[in-house]
Amino acid sequence: MKKILVVDNNKVVVRLLATILRQKGFLVASAEDGLAALDLLDSFRPDIMLIDLIMPRINGEKLCRIIRKMPEYDSLFIIIISAIAAEEKIDFFEFGADACIAKGPAKRMEENLTTVLDFFQNERKDELTKKIFGEENIFERQITKELLATKRHLEATLDNLDVGLLELNAAGQVISVNAAALQLFQCQEEKFLANQFSLFFQGEEENQIKKILATLDSEIVELGESAPVFLHGKFLLLKFVPFFDRGEKYIIVMVSDITRRKKAELDLLSHKEHLEDMVQERTATLEETNVELEEALCKVKTLSGLLPICANCKKIRDDKGYWNQIEMFIRDHSFAEFSHGICPDCVKTLYPELDIYEDDD
Repeated sequence: MKKILVVDNNKVVVRLLATILRQKGFLVASAEDGLAALDLLDSFRPDIMLIDLIMPRINGEKLCRIIRKMPEYDSLFIIIISAIAAEEKIDFFEFGADACIAKGPAKRMEENLTTVLDFFQNERKDELTKKIFGEENIFERQITKELLATKRHLEATLDNLDVGLLELNAAGQVISVNAAALQLFQCQEEKFLANQFSLFFQGEEENQIKKILATLDSEIVELGESAPVFLHGKFLLLKFVPFFDRGEKYIIVMVSDITRRKKAELDLLSHKEHLEDMVQERTATLEETNVELEEALCKVKTLSGLLPICANCKKIRDDKGYWNQIEMFIRDHSFAEFSHGICPDCVKTLYPELDIYEDDD
């Protein structure tokens, strides 16, 4: 029994297609979006997949690209079930699909699905062209055209930002990523989507990101400013922004390359440390020089050895042959200073008429 996996977020469409396929003898499983489909492939290996294009959490085009990168699904037959066939030209061959059926009246859809499945069962899928089965029965809708145009403009804006942007589900799996993020992480989109964001890091950084994702509630959290996050030779700043949509939590991760700023800060810090080392070294050198000068000065001003002195006037001869007053010589060759006075013996000799120092009777 052939297995078919129907991937569509519209429950009515899923029930309709599942009923038709079971009546034709297929074993049918379903998934509500691209992420759920990839998870289901671990336990359910289909022969055919019916994939809607417009879905949350990995759309149909990206799901096809991911699957076509899996060698085990080389022979998988992929049918696009499109609700926008009238509003947008779909090159489903380009992203790996084999056929495309426009969503429309249930009876027409069943007829077109039967036709396409006949090509597969009769091993004639190579005869399928880029024809969109059922497009003649649908009409353009203005609101759909406007929404698709808005979507294209938004995607162009996101892919031309310098900041990397990723969207994660509550479990931390990547469900969308822009071009800047792919460049920063050096990874193809097909290998990025549906994987755990934390697995793109290693060691302590991986553990920190796991903890942030597990505890993130309503507050924005940054990582990489004080404790650097280093990946592929770049310093990264990660900002985790939680938001809620229809009761489900999602996380926008903004990734900025702050390598130039961080290197400038490190260079500035290194220069500052170098200057501080130079100041300390110079200070130590000056202190050593001061000590040496003080020691030399002490040696210079220490009187020692034989001093020639006049026996009469008491002048001293210096090294250059000049005779100096004894107090001048001592002052110049020591740390001593003189204050002049007169001793009692000299008073008696010089001033005998004064009785200042006579002994009391």
